[in-house]
Amino acid sequence: MSPHRRATGLLTHDPGPENPPLPRWAWWAPVAMTVAALALDLLTPGQFNGDVLLGLGAMTAACVYALPRVVLLAVLNSIAALWLLLGQHWAAEGFHGIVDFVNLLVLLWAAVPLCLVRQRLNRRLRGARRAAVYAQRAVLPPVRAWLGRTWIAVRYEAASEAASVGGDLYAAERTPYGVRLLVGDVRGKGPDAIPAVAALVGTFREAAHHTPALAELARHLDQAVTRHTADLDAVRGGVDGAPSEHFITAAVAELPPEGGEVRLLSRGHCPAFLAGEAGVHQWEPADPGLPLGLGDLDPGPWTYESRPFAPGDLLLMCTDGLLEARDADGVFYTPLTALADCWREGPPAVVDTLARLVHDHAGGHLTDDLALLAVTVSPTGPPATGAVPEA
Repeated sequence: MSPHRRATGLLTHDPGPENPPLPRWAWWAPVAMTVAALALDLLTPGQFNGDVLLGLGAMTAACVYALPRVVLLAVLNSIAALWLLLGQHWAAEGFHGIVDFVNLLVLLWAAVPLCLVRQRLNRRLRGARRAAVYAQRAVLPPVRAWLGRTWIAVRYEAASEAASVGGDLYAAERTPYGVRLLVGDVRGKGPDAIPAVAALVGTFREAAHHTPALAELARHLDQAVTRHTADLDAVRGGVDGAPSEHFITAAVAELPPEGGEVRLLSRGHCPAFLAGEAGVHQWEPADPGLPLGLGDLDPGPWTYESRPFAPGDLLLMCTDGLLEARDADGVFYTPLTALADCWREGPPAVVDTLARLVHDHAGGHLTDDLALLAVTVSPTGPPATGAVPEA
């Protein structure tokens, strides 16, 4: 399974190690080239030499070794080149052997400044990468695994290799009106979608605490997207004077404090899934509505749907990165079977299982951003020790 970024409890998007380990062969390649150069020189007539391999080994060392090892290899290769000149090439080549030796020394020691340049660029890249990771974590803050008796798990993966945040979004807030959840998908993907993600998530985290009605909350979110689009038009300008077409499909869910039900209001978003003792069902809203940002075309009234939600039942909200993943034959992935097998194991097991299976289905690579949010209500609440379950 491709490593997917985590965002449950105190864990957030995992950018991977700053210095990923190189393959074992890369570490041995410079030394192997030096050995091959010596073998070529010693086992062939004097007019044949291994200077090319010695130079190639030095350049390879500049790409993979730290400075002390590059200098050490340059010293050893210089000694080896001098030994071969005196023992192999002087008699056969004379003055030309000396010229070749000098050229080889220049090439061997050119690896040192190249290594310094590489290390400097790596330091700058690591600094930029850390800044980007912290900025992206601010856009999509981690979700606490327990909000009262509500147990939540999230898994997120951006399709773009350049960012750990793409065009999908999620949020969860414990409010006076219950636990409120948001999952959405910005039109487009990759880093260009991040400003819209930030605008919507920021609005949700504030408005969810001060807006009693779920439909009113959705209206606030729609207005936030509309304002964001207007700001983009003001800065960038529309195409041929026309306004930009920016919208976000989203689903807002609410688990009321009194329990017993879950409410869902969809704005053009893909279906959710409910799992319980009665079975696993796809929840396709009767009126999914228009995406956020297009609310002026849908005056309403906006209404939510309600379904029974007993303690232990599980709600899965997702983006189309799950439902539109295809295998080699073009068949879409469906999570119903996997969800029926694992929903009793809790939200972390559900999102882990589905993330693994959708990667397997798609051949290990997703072409769209993926967000999974699973939630259940525990009859007893979090563990007595206060420990957050491992996600």
